[in-house]
Order: sequence, then structure tokens, then C-alpha cells
Amino acid sequence: MTTDLDPGAHALRAGVGDVLLDVRDLRTHFKVMDGLVKAVDGVSFSIRRGGRLALVGESGCGKSVTALTIMRLIDQPPGLIAGGEIMFNGRDLLKLSDQEIRKIRGGQIAMIFQEPMTSLNPVLTVGAQLTEAILLHQETDKKGARRIAQTALEDVGVADAKRRLDQYPHELSGGMRQRVMIAMALSCNPALIIADEPTTALDVTIQRQILELIKDIQTRTGAALLLITHDLGVVAETVDDVAVMYAGRVVETGSVEEVLLHPRHPYTRGLLESIPSQGKRGKPLSVIKGMVPNPFRMPPGCKFQPRCPYQWGECATGEAPLISLGEGISSRCLLHDPRFRDRLAAYDTPMGDPA
Repeated sequence: MTTDLDPGAHALRAGVGDVLLDVRDLRTHFKVMDGLVKAVDGVSFSIRRGGRLALVGESGCGKSVTALTIMRLIDQPPGLIAGGEIMFNGRDLLKLSDQEIRKIRGGQIAMIFQEPMTSLNPVLTVGAQLTEAILLHQETDKKGARRIAQTALEDVGVADAKRRLDQYPHELSGGMRQRVMIAMALSCNPALIIADEPTTALDVTIQRQILELIKDIQTRTGAALLLITHDLGVVAETVDDVAVMYAGRVVETGSVEEVLLHPRHPYTRGLLESIPSQGKRGKPLSVIKGMVPNPFRMPPGCKFQPRCPYQWGECATGEAPLISLGEGISSRCLLHDPRFRDRLAAYDTPMGDPA
């Protein structure tokens, strides 16, 4: 057991040469009237080429801000990228000029936003919006761009794609608009796809179709996938690795099997135990007590300790780093510090019945 003090050292099951995206100690803050919000406060994770990683956590934990920071879409001010590195193909995206990042954004890195109705321009046709990105990132003329756009729509299962190119977003259903967003993201053959809650506001049947589509296309193209979600059911079916976030920090990493079957952090365990299942029929659901901390008044030490049934004095005086447990598994919890190994026995009891 080792303590991982190097933010870039815990690449999830990825060799150094395999890493496509390496986020190191990323910090994104917002200056508002009431003070400074540390929305992303030292986040580190890696994605290998062709890999699939989910960034998981409650609303407000910093998942989407992390994705927008990677894309360099944070308005400064009020936002401030206060520190860290975003290494993509060996280049730090935070050090690139606006012109250089525009060549990468939408070309090498594409993003699927959670609400296509607000992400698509309502006064431009689907074809106009698709061809704009293609003309920017590929060497082709308008006729060739339209042909590529039509093929992209066909690839994501849009029927009568030629006619759809001349329609406006409001003429399409929610599921169809999301397919357009996916086609737009894939039209320039990106190396990395960032999907930010891609099934929000869609009914259950369409959600499954969209997730299966993203997974199938990612497999066929060999692109890496960063999935932003709060839904652990989505995680189980879509990705290989997971990074769990709480209050602006990554608190656990590992393969999807390890995180879902053997959670090492009390927060992850609480999330899993609060999911309804057949085995819990007739029993009250477990809940994580308390509330997410106020961003202006973060608790001392571990940010989860006020809600954690396993916390003790040391949790309020010092926060653990991400402690490496081998095979890409890590947990930001003092339970895994060798000095407090005897405390792990308490972790064998259910969340609602601490020892």
C-alpha cells in the first residue's frame, strides 16, 4: 500500500505511453459576490487511448466544470483556472493560445452537451451547424462538408438524413436532437469525446438508445470517452473506469467492477447503497445523511466527514491524499492510511449502522 502524492501518478490501468488525457491537480475557481467558490479543487485523472472513464458525483460536485475547463470554455472572469495541467497528446491545453485551442476543440476533442435544445442554434438549420464544424476542421468545400454531415447523421441512426439537414432544431424530437449533437461531435473524427450528462431530459427508452449509440460509436472509432454522469446505472453499462467526485475533489478511482462491487470510500458506498434494487424491496432505502457542504464554508479536513458514519477526530484535522491501493484503485480516505488500519473493521458494517 502506498500513498499517492503525485497527482499524475494514478493513471487508471494505463501505461505512460497509453495516456491520451492526463488531468493533473486541476483547480477552477469562481469569484462571486459572496466570495470564492473552489468548484474544482485539485482534480486528477487519466484516460488512456480508446479508454472509457466516467466522472461521477452529485449535482454541484464539479463534474461539468471539469469538462468545460478541459474544453477551455470557462469564462474568465468570473471563472479562474487557478492551477494544474491538462495534458492532451503530450501538450498542456492550458498553455495553448486561443487560436491553437480552437483547432483542437471540436476537432481532436469533441463534446456532447446535456441539453441539445440550448446547445443547438435555433435559427440555423441542422445542416448549417454540422457543416460549420466540418469546414473549420477538415479540408473540404461546402458540397463535401454537406456530404460528410449527411453520412454522420446516417451513422447515428437518423432516418431520412438528407431531409433532416434542412430542418431546424425545433422540428426534431429530443432524442433526434441528441443524435444530431452526437453526429456533430463525431463528424471530425475526434480522439476524445466528452459526453456531459447526454441523456438528461430524455425518457428511459431513448436514454438507453443514446447510451448504446455512444458506446457503439466509441468502440467503432477507437476514440476515448469521458462520460459525465450522476447515474451509477449508466456507469455500469458504459465505461471501463470510474472517478468519483465530491465537493470539487476526486475521492475514489478504479475499474468499474472494483468501484461498484468493492467501494473503498464511504461516499461511494453511500451512493451505491441508496440505489433501489430488487434485493431491497420492502426495505427503506439507505440515505447519506446531511447536505453537500456550503462552498463558502467547507468543513476542515475531509470534506465528507460531517456526513460520514465512520469519521473520527483525525478526519477533521487533516484530509487524506488519494491513497493508491494498486491496479489503478485509490481512495481519499484515512481508513486506508496504514497508521489507522485498525479502523477498517468499522467499514464492514452498513452505512446506516456504524460500529
